[in-house]
Amino acid sequence: MNTFVKTLIVIALVAVPALAQQPLVVKVSCRDSATITLEPDRIDSLLLRATGRTVQWELETSGCPPSVSRVEIRFAKTSPFGETPADKELVVPELPSPLPESVPLISREITTAGEHRYEVLVMDAEGNVLSRQQGHISVRAIAPGMTLPTLILAGLIVGLFLLLIRRRLSVLSA
Repeated sequence: MNTFVKTLIVIALVAVPALAQQPLVVKVSCRDSATITLEPDRIDSLLLRATGRTVQWELETSGCPPSVSRVEIRFAKTSPFGETPADKELVVPELPSPLPESVPLISREITTAGEHRYEVLVMDAEGNVLSRQQGHISVRAIAPGMTLPTLILAGLIVGLFLLLIRRRLSVLSA
């Protein structure tokens, strides 16, 4: 196998996992019609300079009281999704009635590093809180020295350089 093909394989092995990050899913489940649980209640994520991971909340409705009509996600100090006030209080539109088994609530992309505590509130139609639960998102930022396109270019240059050296050595040994 020549050097150029090997270089392309190495670049693909580095680039594909960076581009194919799966969203982080938080399942909000009702228990005993009075309490809710978050699974997972703590999320740890890495934030690359160019891309963030998506956090998605889903409501598992089995065990929820029939009066559930809204879900709100409120961040205590800062939000991992931005700095505007709208990013600190994520209000899910009215839930369908009757409730299906699972309802996708909200999905946002992480943009801000730090420690972010939040609270999930399950409410009825009048705005009364039926249940609340706290969660935590921890985001560490990584600022790579090279972006993906420059990494690919550098890999191609190194591969061509190795190919040139190989040809020179084969000419000298012949």
